[in-house]
Amino acid sequence: MLILPLHKPLNLSTLPLVTMLLVLVNVYVFFGWQVDDEHKVQATQAWYQQSGLAGYELPAYEKHLRLTAQRDALAELEALPGEERGSYVGMATLSDVSFQKALQQGGLFESEEQQAEWAPLRREYQAQLDQVFTLRHILRSSEWSPWRLLSAAFLHGSVMHLLGNMLFLVVLGLLLEGALGGWRFLGLYLLGAVGSSVASVLWRWGEAGGGLGASGAIAAVMGAFCVVWGMRPVRFFYWFGVIFDYVRAPAICLLPLWLGWEVFNLLTNDEAGIGFDAHAGGLICGAVLGGVLVLTRQTRDDYMADETEVAVNDQRWQQAQQYMGRLDNSAAERVLAELATEQPQRLDVALARYRVAANAGRSADMRARAADVLRLEADDTAGLAAQQAIIKQLLAEDTIAELAPAAFERCLKAGWLQEAEAVWEQATKLPGEAQAQGWLRLALRHGEAHAHAQRRRLLELLQQRFAATPQAGKARFLLEND
Repeated sequence: MLILPLHKPLNLSTLPLVTMLLVLVNVYVFFGWQVDDEHKVQATQAWYQQSGLAGYELPAYEKHLRLTAQRDALAELEALPGEERGSYVGMATLSDVSFQKALQQGGLFESEEQQAEWAPLRREYQAQLDQVFTLRHILRSSEWSPWRLLSAAFLHGSVMHLLGNMLFLVVLGLLLEGALGGWRFLGLYLLGAVGSSVASVLWRWGEAGGGLGASGAIAAVMGAFCVVWGMRPVRFFYWFGVIFDYVRAPAICLLPLWLGWEVFNLLTNDEAGIGFDAHAGGLICGAVLGGVLVLTRQTRDDYMADETEVAVNDQRWQQAQQYMGRLDNSAAERVLAELATEQPQRLDVALARYRVAANAGRSADMRARAADVLRLEADDTAGLAAQQAIIKQLLAEDTIAELAPAAFERCLKAGWLQEAEAVWEQATKLPGEAQAQGWLRLALRHGEAHAHAQRRRLLELLQQRFAATPQAGKARFLLEND
């Protein structure tokens, strides 16, 4: 499941500076200090085996598992071939705090002589482990370490782990940092990181292992976003298996969805190696912190105001309308350009700029403004009708060729299949394979609309015009199986 709010564009006016700073810190920590840790760990494990330390600690670990009634871990160890058990113990105990304490206390060895032989080897091994940055800062289950509660949130296990977390951080930071301000956002992020770590330690107390990653802190940002934005409708993208789409819904509705997903996986998918406990704890912590900020009125309502609210309150919009009414096109364009820079997702502004260019008779500007209009999503029938009217006007004037790809996509999405065909007839400057792909997509859309005669006609057209393309082969296959 993926639910990602994509409500505001990322540009210079909305750039979340603290969020970007956090991204840079995470990237620097990984590539500056963590990137060689995997090789260092491999070297320590090779020494663990070669030095004979594994021979001392394997029976000690088996005894420890029996004493602490860790039956599953003991069964897993005993199921391994004898030559693999030593390496298993080396990796399994890297973050096992209780085993390390038991070793120091000495009760796991058969004699004092055996412990005396073990001690110098263990000191050398520990000195090597202390050179591994990740192991010095990872969150360890069953241990209260104030520093590790925070430091683990800046560690990552791989490049893909880092990239995935940073993508979510930028998308959510864009919305929450703007709503709170940089310092409040930073405070919430750090407190959320600690809160998610606390939740993980509490949930996994008594277990061996560790955790790392920014996802707990990001979960806190998610929880705070839901509460801070509250009932304001936001645009978000969702993906469940093969179902995906963009919708608008109140931000608070995302909280039970996100939290429910994490709790469900925590209870049913605990062996996945993902910190669902930290995610759930971060969501709850962030929601509480967000509630405190809302109650103490430390949010920026102007940033969260919907574009229609902004339009009502922004005198420049009324001023632009007045300029347009007086046919003062230069003044109207100057004001509208400011609004378009600050609020690039406003379809009404883009339409107004198109009309100003049309009133002034500037053909090149008209095409540029038409491109702006066609790239935006229309939230109502009036906006859709305006976009359709522009496409029809460009077709009538035979000036749609350079805008054909954008106009074609808008027609397909809106279901204007007649206009889509007329537009794609003008896309002759595109490579043949790109043209063929468009005809294939249009034919398939006719099939979805149960217009099978139109579908067959376009598949035959595709075969005739673009016989050498892979799409022609697909068309031939579809026709043969009709």
